[in-house]
Amino acid sequence: MAKSKSTADESILAMNHLNSDEPLERVYLFYGEDSYIIEKLITAIEKKRFKGKPADPLSWEVFRATETETRRVIDSVKTVSMFGGNKVVIFRDLEKLTEADLEIVVNYTCTPARAHLVLVASKIDSRRKSWSEIKKNAFTASCAPLAERNVTEYIRSSAAAKNIKLDTHAAEAMGNFIGPNRALIERAFEKLSLAVSPETVITPEIVEENVVDTRERSVFELTKAITKRHIPSAIEALQVLLDQKQEPVVINGMLARHARMLLQVKLGLNQKMSESVIAQQIGINPYAMREYMEAMPRYSLAELYRFHAEVYEADKALKSKPVPAELILSKLLMSLMPVQKSTR
Repeated sequence: MAKSKSTADESILAMNHLNSDEPLERVYLFYGEDSYIIEKLITAIEKKRFKGKPADPLSWEVFRATETETRRVIDSVKTVSMFGGNKVVIFRDLEKLTEADLEIVVNYTCTPARAHLVLVASKIDSRRKSWSEIKKNAFTASCAPLAERNVTEYIRSSAAAKNIKLDTHAAEAMGNFIGPNRALIERAFEKLSLAVSPETVITPEIVEENVVDTRERSVFELTKAITKRHIPSAIEALQVLLDQKQEPVVINGMLARHARMLLQVKLGLNQKMSESVIAQQIGINPYAMREYMEAMPRYSLAELYRFHAEVYEADKALKSKPVPAELILSKLLMSLMPVQKSTR
């Protein structure tokens, strides 16, 4: 039985397998907190098994560990479909099974029937023998939330699978605008497919024009204005976010991340580290790194330390003081105004 290999994102391997000409495995184990990608994998199994047609209700069954006895689920997998063809049985919430019930699942996976059993769990304990046995016997894919450092590679792999052409920096731009949310990445590809022809090579400019929604654009404009140290533009972007009813604490959290990244880049450069090494250490893609590098000549190390500290103070004020959030955040941004040097 084929098994997924260890990789930065096992879900990509699993999806590639399901989109290939390989036959369906007899046992799958999909686990992790990213329910979006798990549901995508299950949908791919349905499409592959029924060749794109609606699922036959007699050959497609779904059970939950909290609602159905494990032995009944296994009996269902072993029961041949009335109209022929291999049955698909989805067994969800496996993390809620007792050890005795898990042993029933383990025993089945050692000698599975010709049907397809899809095991789904939000988390597993690989240290337990039962889970390690199931992983050994099943085609397994960890569907953990996408790590920020893996976003660009995930976007490139997904684009290739969809025959969408991205230029050198477009994947980095998408990652920078969208972040590690697979659902938003999928939605971005849908927007791009509608906006451009299949032959078009997508650039960062096309991504920004067609993918970034109003709120994301305002966040981007806010951090970009801080990078350029153009505080009037930053305050204007801040006002747009507040008008959109974005939570002030969330906005400050965005500023905290930006302040932290600027400081880490400055410290890395002061230690004579290369741009690529700094980007790898703090987990950002080259597209975002260019923005941070653009800011470096405009800020001293002392100013970035002060900005970082003032973001922390703003967070405390937003959570405790009866002062309008707009005033607190505007004051924070005003603290970044370049000090005019005397001409005397």
